[in-house]
Amino acid sequence: MMQKNRYFLSHFFLLIQLLLFLSSYPGQAKQIIKIHMSSEPSTLDWNLATDSASFQIINNIMGGLTKLDHNFRIKNNFAKKWYFEDDNKLYFELKKNIYWSDGIELNSKHFIDSWQRLLEPSTAADYAYFLFDIKNAKEFNSGVIKDFNKVGVKSIDKYTIEITLRNNKAYFPSLMSFMSTFPIRLDLINKYGVKWTDPKNMVSIGPYNLIERKNNSHILLEPKNKISHPVKIIINENSSSALAMFENGEVDIIDGSGIPLLEIPRLKSKGILNVKKQYRNNYIGFNVDLPPFNNSNIRRAFSLAINKSVFKKVLHGTVSPTNSWIPEGMIGYDEYKEEYNPTLAKKIINDENFEKSTKIKFLYPHSGNNRIIAEILQNMWKENLGIDVEIKGLEWKVYLMQLDSNRPNIFRAGWAADYPDPHNFMNLFTCNSGNNETGWCNNYYDELINKGSEVAEEISRKQIYKKAQKILIEEDSVIVPLFQSNQLFLRNKRISEFEYSKLGIIDFSNLTLKN
Repeated sequence: MMQKNRYFLSHFFLLIQLLLFLSSYPGQAKQIIKIHMSSEPSTLDWNLATDSASFQIINNIMGGLTKLDHNFRIKNNFAKKWYFEDDNKLYFELKKNIYWSDGIELNSKHFIDSWQRLLEPSTAADYAYFLFDIKNAKEFNSGVIKDFNKVGVKSIDKYTIEITLRNNKAYFPSLMSFMSTFPIRLDLINKYGVKWTDPKNMVSIGPYNLIERKNNSHILLEPKNKISHPVKIIINENSSSALAMFENGEVDIIDGSGIPLLEIPRLKSKGILNVKKQYRNNYIGFNVDLPPFNNSNIRRAFSLAINKSVFKKVLHGTVSPTNSWIPEGMIGYDEYKEEYNPTLAKKIINDENFEKSTKIKFLYPHSGNNRIIAEILQNMWKENLGIDVEIKGLEWKVYLMQLDSNRPNIFRAGWAADYPDPHNFMNLFTCNSGNNETGWCNNYYDELINKGSEVAEEISRKQIYKKAQKILIEEDSVIVPLFQSNQLFLRNKRISEFEYSKLGIIDFSNLTLKN
């Protein structure tokens, strides 16, 4: 009875809060900060989300034990402190008096529940592998171990968490800043099922509350701190339309996905285009389980046929072509030597007796400048190899589902750092990575990545990653790094200066209006 009354009261107060919000702000519309987003978040379930659009929202309505500042330093968030003992024991002590939006105090069990759900095989979470450094986490996720109590996480008391790692992982506390590891309210997930992320059911613990969500239209967030401004996310896939909205004052901030390619020179000349370096890499992935790309020589030929220098020119200098999967600025960045070589590429195709009538499908997310990039690649493969490739763009959520359920021959993807360590990029293509969409598995590569994560000395670590990248890119030709992206954005004059993080995320609470 008490439980039901508590839920009734909490939702009653949320309803009152929503009514007050809606009645207060329409007359003060100029106080709402409007931000463009080119794609609908795939989900607001942080155990399942994999994309930057979802992360942008989740990172502002939720939070983790730690957080990263603009210089990528690890800071305490909901943790009061954390410390290692005996090399592989990690402890987090929670701050007290931190409350969910329904008045329930945050406790250590909310984190344990989240990690169990993330690792449950039935959840099928792509980011489950993020916790594989924890003792028996991988075995539980694969079903080898059925009892979660054998996994190396424990709630010592209401405010203390003990984590037993397989071995020392100095970067592990930074993982606790990433959305998949955020705490959950299992009671509400059990009550509402898949609808627990609906605005009327959502209970959060970050700086903003989710007030309203209309698919393919907008998302409305209200700050818990009344000094901050409400934020309305405007969802618009059409970059020309998004830019027009910005120039008409209907949107305050748009990123590169809302800036048409041909408009970049004009915006540069006006001095209003902002550019920020990011740890974000773009690549071509091959499905190694599907002919003809189950042949590494064919994959290598397609790689050698790509002239990456074209992208810098076509994209007006907003990207940096690269042969390294680890982005510039991180330990292990290395430009391996094999470059554009259409003559060798064609020779390989002929030597392999490749049937040029073979149907090949190339999938890409239909947003921003992705179609232009796909067409450039299509033309290169036709011109340099004499091979026709069918290109197909899909709306973001459909694209992600297609990669999981029916992978094409080739796909275009990108990866932005989730935490400031090269392990985040190299771990993506290990055998057990839920985000490895290539189907490739190389046990020696996995051994190198695991070894690299344990080595603290920079020179040794760089050599390990150099060897691993050579396997990934040159020897097995699993992916083709294309270019490292910069964060492009436009800011309305009424918005004070702000920064995107190197992960491409805006902390909405840092957005202010000029007086």
